[in-house]
Amino acid sequence: MRPGGRALVGAHIALVILCVSAREVRAQTDSPPVRIRARHDVLVRWAPRYRLDTSVDPLGLEQRLWRRVDSLPLYHRAALDARNLVDGHLSLHFSGWGALDLFADSEGGVAAGDVAIGFVEVDLAPVRLWAGRRFVTFGPPGGLHVDGGGASARTDFGLVAEAFVGRPVTPARVSLLGPEPAFDDATVAYGARVAYADAGTLSVSAGYAELWGNGILGSRTVDVAGYWYPGDLRVEAGAKVDVRSPGVAQARLGAAWRAERHVSVDADYLHLEPGRWIPPWSILSVFETSTYDELSAGVTWRPLRALALRGELAGRLYSRPDVQDEAPLGYRAEVTARVLPLPDPGVRLRVLISRRDDGVVGYTLLTAGAAFDPWPRWVIALDGAFGIDDDAERDSVLARATLEVHPADEWKVGVTLSVARTPIVEAETRAMLRASWSPGVP
Repeated sequence: MRPGGRALVGAHIALVILCVSAREVRAQTDSPPVRIRARHDVLVRWAPRYRLDTSVDPLGLEQRLWRRVDSLPLYHRAALDARNLVDGHLSLHFSGWGALDLFADSEGGVAAGDVAIGFVEVDLAPVRLWAGRRFVTFGPPGGLHVDGGGASARTDFGLVAEAFVGRPVTPARVSLLGPEPAFDDATVAYGARVAYADAGTLSVSAGYAELWGNGILGSRTVDVAGYWYPGDLRVEAGAKVDVRSPGVAQARLGAAWRAERHVSVDADYLHLEPGRWIPPWSILSVFETSTYDELSAGVTWRPLRALALRGELAGRLYSRPDVQDEAPLGYRAEVTARVLPLPDPGVRLRVLISRRDDGVVGYTLLTAGAAFDPWPRWVIALDGAFGIDDDAERDSVLARATLEVHPADEWKVGVTLSVARTPIVEAETRAMLRASWSPGVP
């Protein structure tokens, strides 16, 4: 069994033991209550995939053709969150997945699995220590998954300092079942952050992280962020600065204002330069990526308690350094309507109309969905999407139906059926079964 599979089996056993034992836990009066949440999903999905194969004919000529590859993967996903163990000093966090192809297609992969998050945290107030696999939110755009450890310290007046070091998790997709961990090359990542927060009114943070791979410095990033909520005004800002050759890899500035009870307006500015944060050893670095600046503005209006209408318009300016005197302008326009009856849920509706143009080709997207409860503990959802490309040969259609049943407070069982037409396939049918168990602890 692969490492990811063994880890997932062990996690399933630990999950069951902890959930059963948690019902017998009686925390001491001077200790915080033990909190354990567990979830286990089972999913079955069938969908034909297409793979580009190369063959040589008897004359020695190379032929390339698309070959259909069917797979019927059975997925298991497990998650466990246990807090305040050992008199409030220990926490355990885990999530992982495993898959088995019931068609046993050896070329497409038979089994796969991996641990998404798995770490233990010790609280030695005011210091916390952790070790394992964890997601670090600061550093390069998108954050970092690392196998390692770290520490943090928190003061009574809202100041926090933290640091980490570990090996970046670099999954490789070698089968149709999903990504698997790849540990072929030596890499390391480390960083630190300082933050201050004042009861949801003000928050500021500054961090620094380095990422190395194959003996090459992949990124060296300064990460700053903050928000300010003075009453009806909300201001958020953040930037990730590449300090190897100084420049801004990503920056955002946004503001929202509640003009009156039923109307709010917002505006955002975004700058993104992907070439500065894709590591040189990543396969993505061989693709051309465009730097752009986007300015957007939106208005949300609630004429009724159950109805929300929103309009948003954005303009995007692309920088094409490889093309002289060319900086195409793109745009995005969206209108959304939501209906959510309260307090009785009733029929929930959502409609979105979106028009996008990157300066080369335009695309119009129409989506709509409805959900209702025909009986107590039953939910039916119907939704669909229609994509109209300016190039008519790339139109897409999707129709989907979902049924979810809650036989008990801790259980959910659902089935989803979908039919789609995409630029790659003329017709694709997918079916998904899922079951989840989320036991609560008194």
